[in-house]
Amino acid sequence: MQIRNWLQKRAPEYCLAAGESPRFWQPKYYAFEIYEPDKLHEKLVYMHNNPVKAGLVEQATDWRWSSARWYDQQRTVGVPITWID
Repeated sequence: MQIRNWLQKRAPEYCLAAGESPRFWQPKYYAFEIYEPDKLHEKLVYMHNNPVKAGLVEQATDWRWSSARWYDQQRTVGVPITWID
């Protein structure tokens, strides 16, 4: 089943069964392009700290799927990471 079909047909019932709102995507959020290195750094820090804020780990580098280990310690995260200028 394609993701679009799943979102339309199954996501509302899945969310309700999990005790969540039937709305899958949060309102008032939108994609935007990042043009400045400072803004990119800000967003990386924000994303890296989400598991910490959620209480899932004590440090961003402890999150298994985070690129924080690469940026902070140059340790592999299982996929190649390159900086785009």
